[in-house]
Amino acid sequence: MRRSTYEVLIYCPLDGGHHLNFARLVSAGFSQLGVRPVLATTEKAEMSRELASAGIPILRLPTNHSGSQMASLGQRVEDLRRLVRERHWSRIVLPAGDGLLQVLGLAAESGVRIFRPGLPVEALALRGSVAYPGARMLPHLKHLASWHFLERAPATVRHHLDPVFMDWLRVQPPPRTEWRLMPDPVEIPAPLDRQTARMRLGIPVDGFVVGCVGVLDERKGVHLVVDAFDTAHLASDVRLLLVGMCTPAVKAAVASLRARPGFAGRVHVCDEWVTDEKMMTAIAAMDLVVAAYPGHVGSASIVLRVMAAGRPVLGSPTPWIARHVSSYGAGWVSHVNDREAFASDLARAVVDALSWRPSPRVRELLAFNSPENFMAHWTRATAAELGCSPAGLESGTSASGTVSACDPG
Repeated sequence: MRRSTYEVLIYCPLDGGHHLNFARLVSAGFSQLGVRPVLATTEKAEMSRELASAGIPILRLPTNHSGSQMASLGQRVEDLRRLVRERHWSRIVLPAGDGLLQVLGLAAESGVRIFRPGLPVEALALRGSVAYPGARMLPHLKHLASWHFLERAPATVRHHLDPVFMDWLRVQPPPRTEWRLMPDPVEIPAPLDRQTARMRLGIPVDGFVVGCVGVLDERKGVHLVVDAFDTAHLASDVRLLLVGMCTPAVKAAVASLRARPGFAGRVHVCDEWVTDEKMMTAIAAMDLVVAAYPGHVGSASIVLRVMAAGRPVLGSPTPWIARHVSSYGAGWVSHVNDREAFASDLARAVVDALSWRPSPRVRELLAFNSPENFMAHWTRATAAELGCSPAGLESGTSASGTVSACDPG
């Protein structure tokens, strides 16, 4: 098949989180191959910072009516089925496969055909909940049911973002489908010193800065960080920096902390949407980045971003975070749900951060998780089909055109 007639449908109905950046990079990767990517997504995504100026051909999806999660997933499958019938696509790409793949598996078991025979379908899943031990029987059964339908989804190439899931998969009894570990794309920022970063954020340039950046909510444990900062008995020149959109609960916790004696002028908040540039500026301004994230499942790309910026992390003991922080010497792990232990570990990390140095092994991990390697993983099957090289990397790659995954286990 000629490249000029090869069309890829990238179906991405989710318009938040990592998905917009994934859609942008996937589209760019296929464009580099000389084939035509078409992105099916929402109006909100089309107008986003990530996609508005990317020049990607877009098919706007209809707005889903409010309803249950299953109803929403069912509507997405119907939208996908309609798009597949409207044009003779060369390949279908699903960079937001969580939930969607399970419903596609349910449809396949029910005898409902979504894709024509022989159509290559490539999908990515981010969450590997089935690989994370559940405390109760009901979540465990739910995960097993999810896995059952995930395995039966009509995808020809399957990617997963979580090495914890990949480790779990290796010990499962056959038969099973093949999964490939996908990079979590993270840019290595240009060096930025602490003082310059702090001036850009409008905070004092002296002292030690502990911080969190991104969406500042309870799911990411930011309220636990505020409480630990309150109870850790830190020196008066240690400041707390929070950069990102705050939930009401986090705002209330910050207001309460600021009102306490000894904390005036020590708590700085930038309550706004965080661009990639603002995120890396915030990380550069910090001496210690905290990723409390209680109960987190899957990749926490903030840890990779902190590694790329050469700053230490104090992270939660959840499998992905603990694995990467410990194996790559990226900082320390704390039981964030234990109030006294978390406060004690925060105080110790503030002291230890002064002598901490990045591990040289981090470079291997960042090479695997580069945007270029992300594009190469997505395009290698298409490149093999067309007889050309994958997009992204041009040197230092394996025979498949991709950097192999590092094993931190």
